[in-house]
Amino acid sequence: MSTIFPSTPPLVIEPLPARVRSFAARHMPKHVLKAECLMDVARRELRRPCDPLSVEDMGDREDVIAMHRAADKVVSSNPERMGSYLRSLS
Repeated sequence: MSTIFPSTPPLVIEPLPARVRSFAARHMPKHVLKAECLMDVARRELRRPCDPLSVEDMGDREDVIAMHRAADKVVSSNPERMGSYLRSLS
């Protein structure tokens, strides 16, 4: 049986070197850096297994999702580069 779409290799994400991360962090606004850290914390909490019938776990999960959404709003409202912001206005 033939497939319509050719198989693609899995996407490999290479981690950034520490010097590149620190350079980017120095040139990023502090509130955006804090929001990215909060998003990382939220992602770790959401990956943690929880009891689906526990009301406390569901409440904690909703709080973490709200924290992630608020941090995502801060990160996405800040343009990565000034050039990309100016291009989007034209």
